[in-house]
Amino acid sequence: MFFCALLSACTRGHLEYKDKNGVLKEACHTEYTWLPSVDKYAVEYVLVYCAQKAQEKGYTVLNQKLLNVDIRVPSPGRDRKWTHNYAKSEHASGNLSDRQYGYIIAFIDLELNSSDYSSDK
Repeated sequence: MFFCALLSACTRGHLEYKDKNGVLKEACHTEYTWLPSVDKYAVEYVLVYCAQKAQEKGYTVLNQKLLNVDIRVPSPGRDRKWTHNYAKSEHASGNLSDRQYGYIIAFIDLELNSSDYSSDK
């Protein structure tokens, strides 16, 4: 927490859910501390991903809005894979919105490069 105070910005979040016995739990504590306009979307991506996984396990997600967010990321292009450097250059070139860039950063961090969370959008 002290580290965040030293930085100009710190975006964080966590998931709250109830387990099958109705006990309130917290999971997926996450924070990004680079660029606030992008960080908020990276945090959102992580929380939506975790909410989906929690629901799949039969848990009750308290923030139901998370379950309605489309977190698919754009395709990196034929025979390409998202990397931090490639995403950064695409964002800097204006080819990715802040939301897309934030989602891609979290997507990479969660090591989902070969999952169903990407799209050709």
